[in-house]
Amino acid sequence: MSDDIVLKVEDLHKNYGNVTVLKGVSFEVRRGETKIICGPSGSGKSTLLRCLNLITRPDKGRIWLEREEITNRNININKVRQKIGFVFQEFNLFNHLTALRNVSVGLEVVKKMNKDEARKIALEMLKKVGLEEHAHKYPAELSGGQKQRVAIARALAMNPAIIFYDEPTSALDPQLIGEVLEVMKALAREKVTSIVVTHEMGFALSVGDEMLFMYDGKIIERGIPQEVIQNPRCEEARRFFQRINELYVGKRR
Repeated sequence: MSDDIVLKVEDLHKNYGNVTVLKGVSFEVRRGETKIICGPSGSGKSTLLRCLNLITRPDKGRIWLEREEITNRNININKVRQKIGFVFQEFNLFNHLTALRNVSVGLEVVKKMNKDEARKIALEMLKKVGLEEHAHKYPAELSGGQKQRVAIARALAMNPAIIFYDEPTSALDPQLIGEVLEVMKALAREKVTSIVVTHEMGFALSVGDEMLFMYDGKIIERGIPQEVIQNPRCEEARRFFQRINELYVGKRR
């Protein structure tokens, strides 16, 4: 396996009872790459991310993170998760902690840093996402966009090998989406390795290196975002992007 491959996924399957959610998913993510995953609801996108982070164990297939097979049953899951940043739809901040403490607490508890060192890194990350002046505010005092930027800062602070974004703007009001996407674009341009599950096609076209289109638990189309979005080969992708375009035009009216 090449040294520049951060993540490799081979023939991943996941079942819930009699329902097969993932049906042989395979792909690679290279260092510095922004991989876009899109597809209709129920296509397996979020389940895929949960399997990649071992929140959910796949039933079949193999995953390598930085050349180490993490689907090995003897793997230390907690050490694996230290290498993966995860930005959720709903922020998942600690409401009783300030923005600063939300970012620094993982460094203290997981990486065993002293409080001053963790605080310094947390402030640097908050500055990176444009929230240094809001460091001492609690989540209830922040907008949805600001909360998501705190969540991104928290993921960055752990210095992960890769960051997973699970539809990070889907819970935001339309006027707040842009501020989060701008932070994500800046990180992509800095070559922060990431997988982004999103329906934000402008973002995908701007910074995505490759797009994977999922349908019914499988990747049925892949390529550079412009090709996949503008000239999809399969009917399922054509219908999906037509609907996305109709929704986008409708919002602008």
